[in-house]
Amino acid sequence: MWQTILILSIGLLFALLGGAALYLGIRYSQRDSVTQRLANYVEDPLAETIQRPTINLQPRRLTGSFTTRTLMPMVRSLGSIFGRLTPAGAINNISHQLLVAGNPMNLGAREFFGLSVASTFVGFLLAFVVLRQAIQQGLKPLNIVLTVFIFVFFIFLPTLWLRTRMQRRQHNVRRGMPDALDMLSVCATAGLGFDQSLQRVSEHWVTPIGQEFGRVISEMEMGLSRRDALRNLADRVDIKEISSFVALILQTEQLGMSISDTLHAQAEQMRMERRFRAQEQAQTAPTKMLIPMAFLIFPALLAVILGPSVPALMDVFGNL
Repeated sequence: MWQTILILSIGLLFALLGGAALYLGIRYSQRDSVTQRLANYVEDPLAETIQRPTINLQPRRLTGSFTTRTLMPMVRSLGSIFGRLTPAGAINNISHQLLVAGNPMNLGAREFFGLSVASTFVGFLLAFVVLRQAIQQGLKPLNIVLTVFIFVFFIFLPTLWLRTRMQRRQHNVRRGMPDALDMLSVCATAGLGFDQSLQRVSEHWVTPIGQEFGRVISEMEMGLSRRDALRNLADRVDIKEISSFVALILQTEQLGMSISDTLHAQAEQMRMERRFRAQEQAQTAPTKMLIPMAFLIFPALLAVILGPSVPALMDVFGNL
């Protein structure tokens, strides 16, 4: 059964790669034909008589892995083809989730939707193969449950992966906010402006919050105002701590208050909230340990304690 599943999966993969190669070949051939027509149109008949300088072409070195150079462009092309059928509202929602997750693998919304469709198709194919093998060997309730589980798992696999990336990045940003605000407060106290403080943190901290601060500086260098750049920061990260930080900075700038004192107070408050979250997670540990204790630890203890007495009890009840 598993050999059949493996063969069908490999066949499906080669079919998808072949379709992507055919699509890219048609696209590039059309582009080459247009380029040739333009070259023939603008070509100078006297250009052949002019001696052109010799150009020494250097051999091009391939960089990156096979997945980055070959598989990922094909996957993106397939995702773009399937993603054209996606509604605009779903595209905007997926775009926001990818933005919060930090744009993993440089995927776009349409490409991600196409990957979801492809994952659903693979799940349907595997579920069909498993169900067919189960029917041939005798259909059982366990086989039906396994088939449904495989199909549902592949449907929600891209969404679960994206949600996991979002939560992980938001957690990293939330955990690094107090230290980043302390650094901003120290820089502001030393005489740097708010923009220079953000740039200093982004240069020395290779963390998600440092990358977001660096993006704020880049947006301001491109012409956006500080208010718009900070609001874009709150939209990208989408957590309460960043939203309150942006609102406080904008209010401080509007009222003319000291930014260093404001940052120091905000860092202290976020540090207290981080400690409270850690205590809350520690209090939920006994509840989370209940299931492994009931199903793993207690049976082992009963087997060790009552195991030696089982033969004696069987002899006693057997004599009766």
